[in-house]
Amino acid sequence: MVAVQIQVGDLVQASGHAGPWLVVEVSKGMASLQHPDGHRLSVRTTTLSVVHKATSPAGEVPPARDQPGEAPTLFD
Repeated sequence: MVAVQIQVGDLVQASGHAGPWLVVEVSKGMASLQHPDGHRLSVRTTTLSVVHKATSPAGEVPPARDQPGEAPTLFD
């Protein structure tokens, strides 16, 4: 089994808890999670399984648009 690093923005399944959960913070082997219904949970990262990885690494800013005249929308 390959170890997957948990990062902010990942959707994970927490062992023993209905999910999936969104990772909102990772620190010192612990992850702060938020369920879509608003509940929060803190668990060890070793008890998590990644359901869907975040599209960009935590803290990275997506590249700016290169197309002239293309303005961001509410959904960007």
